[in-house]
Amino acid sequence: MGAARRFLAPHAARCRDLRLDAAETHHLLRVLRLRPGADIEVFNGKGNAYAARFLKVDAEARCLVERGAALPAREPAIRLAVGVAVPKGDGLTAVIRQLAEIGAGAIVPLTTEYSEGRAAAGRLARWRAAALSGTRQSGRATVPAVAAPAAFDDWLRGNLAPDRWIASPPTARAIPPAAPGARVAGDRLLAIGPEGGFSARELEDAHRRGFRRLDLGERILRTGTAAVLAAALLLRQEE
Repeated sequence: MGAARRFLAPHAARCRDLRLDAAETHHLLRVLRLRPGADIEVFNGKGNAYAARFLKVDAEARCLVERGAALPAREPAIRLAVGVAVPKGDGLTAVIRQLAEIGAGAIVPLTTEYSEGRAAAGRLARWRAAALSGTRQSGRATVPAVAAPAAFDDWLRGNLAPDRWIASPPTARAIPPAAPGARVAGDRLLAIGPEGGFSARELEDAHRRGFRRLDLGERILRTGTAAVLAAALLLRQEE
């Protein structure tokens, strides 16, 4: 079923009769112009998706939906958290949408020494909406958590997954390159710097914290390009 006919229903795993919120109702009625009896999909944002049917509009102008059979999970076995430096403008919105599409499990906007963009907390709602959009588009059932912006130095000292990677150009000699290989399952962490790269001090701090450098080749990549490429490499699983 197309991405447009997928709707977020947080209680889908617990309830058979569902009531869509105002935003999802608007999308169903005003954007798609679906009629009662239409077949749709619902997902709860936490890993569960179901076939469903649009029943009717209630007295408060909300769509009532009947949940059907569970659908196969489309989540990667590898749980990847990504800390990404905020690019200039509104570039992070598209990056978050793409990371959600390919399977990232959590995203943290970061400020670094060479950051070009501002990690304004006021943009958090837009970034979270982008994560939902990417989830809907890709057919996933889990919406990646988008945390409030954090300073890179503070993030490094948090409770991080043990399998830690940092994407940095070959000139970053502070951390030797390594190949991630493929995994069957587990938690991984990825750090993506700004287009100017991490500073030497930041790289040294990351190395001391157990980060290995993911080599993305000789080209200088935009933050968004590097984030999607690196995330795809780390999400690769054993055949």
